[in-house]
Amino acid sequence: MIRLALPKGRNLAPTLDALRAAGLGLDEVGGDRRLWLHLGGGRGLGDEEVEVLLLKDPDLPLYVEYGVADFGVVGSDVLDEVGSDLLVPLRLVAGRSRLSLIGREGGLPAPGDQIRLATKYPGIARRLVANRPWGAEIVRLSGAIELAPMLELAEIALDIVQTGRTLVENGLVELETIAEVAPCLVVNRASFQQHRAVFNDLIGRLEAAGVAQ
Repeated sequence: MIRLALPKGRNLAPTLDALRAAGLGLDEVGGDRRLWLHLGGGRGLGDEEVEVLLLKDPDLPLYVEYGVADFGVVGSDVLDEVGSDLLVPLRLVAGRSRLSLIGREGGLPAPGDQIRLATKYPGIARRLVANRPWGAEIVRLSGAIELAPMLELAEIALDIVQTGRTLVENGLVELETIAEVAPCLVVNRASFQQHRAVFNDLIGRLEAAGVAQ
């Protein structure tokens, strides 16, 4: 049996599209609110029966690292934030975005400034600020990050930007791109050794389908 961990958030749709393009039978996934699905065999992972877990992004690397799930897909932003000892053989082509500093017009803080920076990525934010000529108190939020600079909870924010439409509609701008973000295929190290042929075949099919690289 092989257990697959899928993200419940913005990466679910591109992940399902990519895995289905590579021949995985996952038609039942995403059609209801179940968090644990037993799909049985004949799903495109050799002769193995397949189970699927639907998890929140920050939790997914832990489930894979500790072997509760054998592999999964999660954003590179989450991997950079939480850290993990996982194999990351591929990144999906679809579902890409940017991790950026956002705020009102006027640019980044001046050298020597002390500001507040709102984000749901406090670890990344602390590492970022450590290499800047300005300082920041990190304000951790769990959602609606754009509201922080709008309502002056913080001067700037560190958040995911996809199209930029939300920023424009709320009078904000993208001040600086910090990193490109992509959904990543992650594999438990012990599981890869146990199912090496299955995972190598899946990686090859994802590349051949043009949905990962």
